[in-house]
Amino acid sequence: MFFEVFKQYDPDNQLLKQAYDEVLSHELEQSRLAQTLDRIQSMSLLIKKLERPTPFSFPLIVDRLRERLSSEQLSDRVARMVQQLERAIDG
Repeated sequence: MFFEVFKQYDPDNQLLKQAYDEVLSHELEQSRLAQTLDRIQSMSLLIKKLERPTPFSFPLIVDRLRERLSSEQLSDRVARMVQQLERAIDG
């Protein structure tokens, strides 16, 4: 509540500035975030086309399937995908 009052009626207040600074330094760890973004920017991007979904991509694929309209239930589609992946690993 105090934050909103200062923000609306006294935006140059030192307490408001201190609150912003504390959030950036303690909660968001702004310096570490900046270092990480610099490191990512200097890296090269490698794109690989995969034959089948990876374990890390599976939740994303399931989430996309949830959005699609189908007469097949989501649980049935996921079970079918798991079977296909298991067959690919065994074969």
